[in-house]
Amino acid sequence: MDLSHALWIGGGQGSGKSTVARALARRFDLQLYVVDHRTWVHEPRMPSTEFSSLSMDERWLEPSPQRMLDWFLSHSRHRFRLVLEDLAALPDSPLAVVEGPQLLPTSVSAVLRSPDQALFLVSHLDEQRARLLARPGIPGTSDPVQARVNATERDLMITQLIERDARELRLRAVEVDRPLDEMVELAAEHFRPAIERGPREVDLAAVRRFENDVLAEQVRLYRASLDPVDVEDWTLPFACECGAPGCAAEIELPLRDYETLSAAGDRRPLRAPTP
Repeated sequence: MDLSHALWIGGGQGSGKSTVARALARRFDLQLYVVDHRTWVHEPRMPSTEFSSLSMDERWLEPSPQRMLDWFLSHSRHRFRLVLEDLAALPDSPLAVVEGPQLLPTSVSAVLRSPDQALFLVSHLDEQRARLLARPGIPGTSDPVQARVNATERDLMITQLIERDARELRLRAVEVDRPLDEMVELAAEHFRPAIERGPREVDLAAVRRFENDVLAEQVRLYRASLDPVDVEDWTLPFACECGAPGCAAEIELPLRDYETLSAAGDRRPLRAPTP
């Protein structure tokens, strides 16, 4: 499988990889592939596992963090196979920035064409713990706060594993020790050689429309999974489809409005006004 058009950004929860990946895709007019935006599309193609049969308490309150880590690693390896299938179906041009916590160094290294096409962001453990514990408790459990504590300990173990494996495999792992805008610049410098030698032909409006359709489908399937519970139709950050190089604008729309204009075929509301 030829994945020379992929740039990989991995890292633990709260490391800023999503922000960095999006900034690079917008600055260099690249495709953006977010693993978490494919969760519900991948779900029917995932094998049955022990984790999928457990209750929320059995997932987040009763097991040890090590057990939760083992589940995450197994799940990530299965997801990675589906990620590869998705990437193989993307256009070869332009390059695609791929980001997600499931992108483990051991998996990425097996398909990597060049070390300068992968970067792993590693948070300082104390800072990561504080960020994650500030998040809401995990809903659906009998003790949401303790479930968050347990999940956080698992996430810290994931960060440690990513850092160790990346260094052992001689892949670039950098500590998140500066503001996000500076992390974006660091990542840009790391990927610059790969970007410069990569293909540049691009229909940018089509690329952003595809990303928007992926996001819409993810939210649509998520909402369907909650049926018959009625979920508020919150606004989503859709990418501007103006097609202008370097455009980083976003259009906030509820899913219902996005689907309405998609069905009508008039996508002008998804083009930000020129400043």
